[in-house]
Amino acid sequence: MSASEKRLSIVVIALLAVSAVMLVVLRCLDALEQLDETIASQQLLLTDAMRYAALAEPVEKAYAAMAEQHSSEWTQEQIHDRLRVEIARLSLREIPADGAAIPAANQPGALLVDIRSWPAGALDDSGEGYRTYQINFRTEPTSIQNVAMFLERLQQSPQALRVDGLELTRQPLSTEVTAAFRVTRTVIGEPGAPQPKVAAAGPPAEATNLAINADFAQWNPEESTAPGWSVANASLTTDKDVVDGGDTALSVHAQSANAELYQVQKLRAGTVYEIGFVARTTGAAQLRIVDESTGRPLQGNAPLVADAVGYQYSYRFTAPGSGGGDVLMRVPSFVLLESGAVLVVDNISLREAGA
Repeated sequence: MSASEKRLSIVVIALLAVSAVMLVVLRCLDALEQLDETIASQQLLLTDAMRYAALAEPVEKAYAAMAEQHSSEWTQEQIHDRLRVEIARLSLREIPADGAAIPAANQPGALLVDIRSWPAGALDDSGEGYRTYQINFRTEPTSIQNVAMFLERLQQSPQALRVDGLELTRQPLSTEVTAAFRVTRTVIGEPGAPQPKVAAAGPPAEATNLAINADFAQWNPEESTAPGWSVANASLTTDKDVVDGGDTALSVHAQSANAELYQVQKLRAGTVYEIGFVARTTGAAQLRIVDESTGRPLQGNAPLVADAVGYQYSYRFTAPGSGGGDVLMRVPSFVLLESGAVLVVDNISLREAGA
């Protein structure tokens, strides 16, 4: 080879060596870049996993709290009753604690929305460990603000409620609206668990107690009052001797003759009701059932036994009127006829009487 050919050969070999080195370097740089991307993605996954792990405990607690209100063994009637009680609880202006007894809201201003009728709903079994129960109901005319607040409460209910439909109607020249709701409750249970569709044979379910704060578990120590109860010419204290429901009873001390402890209930005209309670009195006292529209007691006055021990009482009465309309009744009304008389009462029940 000539000198020029040798120089050309050396240049070509050098170029080939540089190209090979550059190719190796570029491949290494690509591999490092891919490793950096892999490390970044793994770090992101690790961060997400740590965040999900931190949320796992509260999520499991929230799910467990919701699951306590569900059962694969409930019948359609039981689901309907529980859903009705929950919606009635949310319709009160002041919501009772979850799981507490739901009083009948019949005092003026006690309701956020008024729901008069409860038609039967429809149960759908998915076969995948959960069922859905859908119910339609309509509210009485109220403000749009009350409907919005009630809608928010439904969506926040621990019973996994879903509002599938809402229709608002308004009469001309009126500022109030009537709301028609379609609400679905999802009832969860273990996959493969039996899903009964009819009520099992057994005694009928007990009617809802309409008495508010029936066992006097709610007590205002600052004002010495029992929420849900009205009092006239008397003072109230708690009592531990005559306790038949809950932890305490209510003691009524008459400051003058004809002192009274009572509730105003909204009942259905022509319907038979039964009232029961445990009471002890040291003076003359009566149970009265008074028609608020006329101020007259029904069926006379039922005297209470004045004795050192408590007695169980039970009375039946028929709400005046007919046609199924609403009538305001003062029931129960406990009247102490003598100044200084003391009445201790507990475990009050007011229910529709069975046929």
